[in-house]
Amino acid sequence: MASLPVSAVVAWRAVRDSKAAEAVVALPTVAIPTTPTAILATTDEQNYLASLSVLAIAPNGAGGTIMSLPVGLAMNGQPEGEPKRLADVYGSDGPEALKTAVESLTNTQIDLIAVEGVDGTGDLLARVGTIEARFSADVLDSQDDQIRKVADQGPNSFTPLQAAAVLAARDGDQPESERLPSVKALWDGVVGAVGSGKIGTQPAPVIADVGAQVPADMASFMSALFAGPVRTWQIAYQRVEDDEANPDDVDVYGYDLGEIVMVLATVAPSSMVAVFPTITVQVDSPFPESETVRQAVYRLLYMGANVMLVRNVSSVPPEVTTIRYSDEMDRGIAEPLTILLDEIDWEKATDRVAGIDLQIILGRSFTGFLDETSTMSMDEVLAAALESSPDESNPESSAP
Repeated sequence: MASLPVSAVVAWRAVRDSKAAEAVVALPTVAIPTTPTAILATTDEQNYLASLSVLAIAPNGAGGTIMSLPVGLAMNGQPEGEPKRLADVYGSDGPEALKTAVESLTNTQIDLIAVEGVDGTGDLLARVGTIEARFSADVLDSQDDQIRKVADQGPNSFTPLQAAAVLAARDGDQPESERLPSVKALWDGVVGAVGSGKIGTQPAPVIADVGAQVPADMASFMSALFAGPVRTWQIAYQRVEDDEANPDDVDVYGYDLGEIVMVLATVAPSSMVAVFPTITVQVDSPFPESETVRQAVYRLLYMGANVMLVRNVSSVPPEVTTIRYSDEMDRGIAEPLTILLDEIDWEKATDRVAGIDLQIILGRSFTGFLDETSTMSMDEVLAAALESSPDESNPESSAP
């Protein structure tokens, strides 16, 4: 049922993009600011992928976000029972294939990638200076069947090169889920060391009303990233333990696409790519809890809408989720794709963001709907929503 709305939209897109659909009322339009992105991956001495993060520079060219991903994330489109991980992609096909794989998993287009060993990663972290990090367990690495300790449980003080060794540490007998807390702790230490921005770093050039420009190389990118405050985000992950999906008990992990898109559409919206031939949306959330907006993003993706921009806004939440639109065809195609948001108030837009069809402002009705359906699967929520929605074949049952 979730695929039904998508099948009808291909023809709609063709019509809307044709000459016959050009007579749409022009509205004041603002552009999404440029937010340069990069992948930083670190390998161990055997050139095995040990850690990976997606980095985004803020629109003002200084500071940004580090989002850590497990290298064991499962790739989409694999045959049942034959899971393939990001680490496997790099091992078999190299850095560019890894970049493509990360883009596929995150619905993005990434500007730069660097896959480095300890020395190269240390060079990229050099501007940070001394890094203080606290680990919940010893950080271990295996070399030639020997286990060595890279860092102690508890507080540590690192040079950039020593910090890079933590990102490269990998004990082959240890599941990645036990190593990731150390990776997060290391990046948290980097955040503390950067503070409001490191002296000697160089922000990325900024063009007014456009945003930060993509740095020429990874060293310049990291300089811009460390020129202002940095935030970190470790995505949630779940080990795939199903006997049919993972019969060989590979150390592979599932993830929540809603969470990944929520984060990147917030910190790197210019990198987002429309993967469905449907509408593009921005989601504005007046609620402080990230779980509320994650649920909204996941439900929109589930129904085949492209979430391109997410904003946390300080306005008072409306009682009912509000969707602003500028084109009647946008509204028509959006109605089935937004059914999992529960009750909707539709409003004509007075302005718009370039490349965005709809603006969605989450309301209290949505948080109440989440509470009511918290014990239901998404398939069950969809079935109930379809059952209670107006019969579009009967004009008298449809809202005007």
